[in-house]
Amino acid sequence: MFLFEISNYDDLNLDAEVKELLRWRLEASSRQAMPAIWKIIDRVNAYADKKPNQGNQRVRYRIYGIILLAFGIFALVSGLAEPRTPALILAGGFAAFIGILQIILAGRKSSQDIPASCKKEAAALLEGRRAVDWSKAQQKIVFDETGMRFNPEAAQETISYDGISGIFETEHLWLIIYHKDKALLLQKRDLTIGDPDTFSSYILRKISADS
Repeated sequence: MFLFEISNYDDLNLDAEVKELLRWRLEASSRQAMPAIWKIIDRVNAYADKKPNQGNQRVRYRIYGIILLAFGIFALVSGLAEPRTPALILAGGFAAFIGILQIILAGRKSSQDIPASCKKEAAALLEGRRAVDWSKAQQKIVFDETGMRFNPEAAQETISYDGISGIFETEHLWLIIYHKDKALLLQKRDLTIGDPDTFSSYILRKISADS
């Protein structure tokens, strides 16, 4: 069992880490939606990493962008043709958006720049968490064999592991994605019962078992 007793999100390290977590989440979603495209991207990565420098990084992002943009346009055109295919239209639009984003990143100094969408989402997420005085809220979250429960003493609804789609980790945080689009931000310092070194692997194992 893992028990979290939620405290205030006042650590200034969280600002940068939440942006990074959301960038990883964006990449994970893209990989799930377009695995074939990411196989190509990973090969380009492997080649570029043999000679790491800023020039190679920019070329890499430009190649990503061109491939994704081309795929997105092709999927959009195919999806919009009669009979229309909503899933293909959605995938094409997403691919085109990511492709444009990658091309923009190619002109930046660092390949680790955070997309503007992730920065905006991170700011909103932290603003919501910091608007609450958690020392008074006395929020507890438990992860056990049954799933994830908020305030277990109150017997609130349990979210089973098949409702959790991912977990991402930084030095001070875990980000858990559940019910497809909901995000739970947990501070490692709030873990009062359980081994922090095994939490991520425990959640991933449970997700895999329930999928």
